[in-house]
Amino acid sequence: MNFDSVKTNRDGAIMWLTLNRPTEANALSLPLAAEFAAALALAEADSGCHVVILQGAGKFFCAGGDVAGMADAEDKSGYLKELAGAMHEVILAMLRSRLIIVAAVHGPAAGAGLGLVLAADFVLATPDATFRSAYAGVGLTPDCGVSYLLPQAIGPGRAAQMCLGGHVVTARDGADWGLVGELIRTSELGTRGRELGERMAAGATQTLGPTKRLLTEERLSTFSDHLDKELSTISTLGSNPDTVQRIDAFARGRVKSRL
Repeated sequence: MNFDSVKTNRDGAIMWLTLNRPTEANALSLPLAAEFAAALALAEADSGCHVVILQGAGKFFCAGGDVAGMADAEDKSGYLKELAGAMHEVILAMLRSRLIIVAAVHGPAAGAGLGLVLAADFVLATPDATFRSAYAGVGLTPDCGVSYLLPQAIGPGRAAQMCLGGHVVTARDGADWGLVGELIRTSELGTRGRELGERMAAGATQTLGPTKRLLTEERLSTFSDHLDKELSTISTLGSNPDTVQRIDAFARGRVKSRL
C-alpha cells in the first residue's frame, strides 16, 4: 500500500514508520491519521513484524495537530472533534498493539506529537529533541492522552509545569524525568533503534505482545473514557473566540515562538 503522509520501510522484523510532512513540521492531519492507522494495522497483521520504529522526516519529530487545517475549517469545533477523534484511535491502537513501538525523537515533539511519544514503549532521543505541551498557545486543552499519560510518566507536578506553565523539556531533562529512555547521539539514532528492535525480535517474540498487554491493561481500562473527556473538552474550545484568534494567528505565522 502506498502512502503520502507517512512512509513505511520493512527491515526484517522491524517496520520503520516515518511521519512524512516535513514542510509542515509533521503536523498531524486527517490524511496522516488515516495513513498512520492503516500502516500500523498492516504491521499488526504481519506475523513476522514485531517492532515499529516511529520517526519524523525533516527537523521535527511532530509539531502536533494540523493548526492550518483548524484555521481553514469553517466549523472549528467539528474539525477538532474529527481530528482528535482520529488521532485517539491511533493512540489506542498503539497502546493495544502487540507490536513494540519505539519513538526515535530527533527534534521537537509538541502537543499531539508528545502524545505519540507517551504512547510508545521505548523512547530514544537525541540532544536536539525537545518536548512541550503547546496546547495553551493556540487556546486548546490536551488531547491524544497527554493529560492522562504525562502525569503517569513524569508525575503530576512536572506535568503541570508542562501543561499549565508552558515548560519546554530538553532531552536531558526528559531522561532525568523518565520521559526519555535513552539519550543517543544524532548520528547514532537510527543504528540504536535498529539494534534495539533486532534484539527484541531475536528473543522470545511470543512474550512481547502478552507482556505489553499486562503492563498496559490497568491504565487502558480507564484510558478510553479519559480520551472521550479530552475529545469533548478540546472540541468545545473550538468555538471560543480567543481560541479562534490564536489558531488563526498561529496558522498565519504571527506566533514566532512556535516551538
